[in-house]
Amino acid sequence: MRRIQSPMVICQRLCGGTFRSTDFMKKQLIIFLTLVYITLFSGCAPLYEIRGDSPLLDANLTTFLHKWRTDTITPVRNGTYRNVLVNGNPKNKTVALTFDDSPDENNTYKLLDILDTHDVKAAFFMIGGTMRDGNISVVQRTDREGHLVLNHTFNHPRLSDLNESAIISQLDRAAGRIETITGHYPLLCRPPYGSINPLVVDCVNQQGMTTLLWSLDSLDWTLKDPDAVVHNVLSNIRNGDIILMHRNRTSVASLSNIIEQLKKQGYTFQRLDELLEVKAYR
Repeated sequence: MRRIQSPMVICQRLCGGTFRSTDFMKKQLIIFLTLVYITLFSGCAPLYEIRGDSPLLDANLTTFLHKWRTDTITPVRNGTYRNVLVNGNPKNKTVALTFDDSPDENNTYKLLDILDTHDVKAAFFMIGGTMRDGNISVVQRTDREGHLVLNHTFNHPRLSDLNESAIISQLDRAAGRIETITGHYPLLCRPPYGSINPLVVDCVNQQGMTTLLWSLDSLDWTLKDPDAVVHNVLSNIRNGDIILMHRNRTSVASLSNIIEQLKKQGYTFQRLDELLEVKAYR
């Protein structure tokens, strides 16, 4: 098997060969070769900007969303936030559906029925504190039908407002509740509201978990018109997108159309762990 040379080694061979080069030329060559090296040999998918928009959104909300997306993606892109995933491989025409805020005794069942009809597997980021009484059966059904049951904290707080011990408690209690009900300890966590900071990311990493965001916001949490949600998703979809949805009436009303239209466009739905090629459970 041939050994892959690093950009520095290649540069030294080229610059120390038959021609004489300046330090500037060497630096430019190293930069170029490094970019080529990363592109060819890195297993990481290029990071997307987070999409999702609608003319129905209030101008102030649109401004807020754009700022939050920039403030969140920038430290992921520059490496300040480690082990934070946003999207899958853009080379593959595959996408993943994710649903936040389950379980409940109504809409989660309806979402599962729709997914079953279309033979699509999804990821449900569930709140540990709501996994009780009549909601336990829907958690069990979600797992039994091959969907992922993942960590959305215990009480749905804004983790960036909490201290270290409180963040870890939210993660551990939710993971423990999921494991008790399903037998699986989740390794993928989505902080509520996508609210992260260096402490939140560090706490997730300390627990051996991975922070999961999304690359396409369906906006089902603010748009009440299912057709507007469908239009938003279809007009912003890209290969490898992780689609954010919620267990609400708007998602229930729009989900079938989204699945049908994306399949017509040639997209394949993958479960989140398969799209990202990561372990969902310990």
